[in-house]
Amino acid sequence: MELTAKTYVPVLKWRQGEYQALLRLHAAAKDRVVPLIEVTPPEWDFEHNRFKKTIDGQLTPFASRLEKKWGARPAFLDTNLLKPTERMIGGVHPLTYLLDAVRARGGVLTPVTGLARDLAHYNALAAGMALDGRGVAVRVSLDEIADPVFPVTLIGLVASLGVGLSETDLIVDLAAKNFEPLADLTALVAALLQSHAVYGDVRSLVLMGTSFPVSMGEVKLATQILPRLEWKLYKGVVGSLASGFRPLAFGDYAIASADIPGGDMRLLKPSATIRFTVADGWFITKGNNVRDNGYGQYRGQCGTVITSGHIAASGYSAGSDYIRGCDAKTEKTGNLTTWRWVGTNHHITRVVDDLASFHGP
Repeated sequence: MELTAKTYVPVLKWRQGEYQALLRLHAAAKDRVVPLIEVTPPEWDFEHNRFKKTIDGQLTPFASRLEKKWGARPAFLDTNLLKPTERMIGGVHPLTYLLDAVRARGGVLTPVTGLARDLAHYNALAAGMALDGRGVAVRVSLDEIADPVFPVTLIGLVASLGVGLSETDLIVDLAAKNFEPLADLTALVAALLQSHAVYGDVRSLVLMGTSFPVSMGEVKLATQILPRLEWKLYKGVVGSLASGFRPLAFGDYAIASADIPGGDMRLLKPSATIRFTVADGWFITKGNNVRDNGYGQYRGQCGTVITSGHIAASGYSAGSDYIRGCDAKTEKTGNLTTWRWVGTNHHITRVVDDLASFHGP
């Protein structure tokens, strides 16, 4: 699967809000998107002091949901959030189980690995790659590509998996890197990507990261625009690359941070927020906590998005249309999952258009 400069690779935790966002994308947007899906571990039940599900219960629905929500479209799959020691019933490695289950349903997955995964992961990965023949994606950090021996390490890793660089997608993930000063980081990334032939020899090259805050507690105002620094970085890097440099795809974490929020949900009081992606930023509306004040406040927030001038034209995305409908009382005020799919769906649509505009016809 070779990506173009107009291909968008959003990192999405495989949760209801995220896969509903994928399902509701317009077909034209789906054609430009290759999501990087992170399967999440079972959640902890603080009341009963145990996991809410077994690993089997957590992963068994994945293949059928992927088929229903994304069909046979390509996607990346990363099991990095699962414990290395996690096993399904019968001792089956989770990666083996997932690849087998998706393959049986005709799904199209490219597995993701890294430079420091455990031996059992690499063994399961190599076996799945041999069956699927789609190569591999290697996800690395900025610190890892800054290591002078990185090219040798990368070549050795993929060779041990039975493939070459021409069957390897290299994903440079800055995650929640401190993006400031942006000019210095732009120059560093551009220099590293041009420092060795491996960056031109891999099948595809992706630059991703996120500057979205870990907590909405960092948003202090009722309305606020937060800069999408990873998007600004990407545009700066592309502009700094030598003429004729290979296509560089873009990825981010949509409307989320790179971290999984933790803690006892019984003690948390999440606020009602709308995360609406605009040019170079996110327009955030923030209300009161929904436990004490309910979801009805979303109607007023939808009105705020509309009157702000940031709302997209009718029909632009399912997410922006839902905001219009909620304001008009033709859609319900929903719950936190509702507003995750609304924001994610609009974000993906917006980034696909941003990439098309930036790179031109």
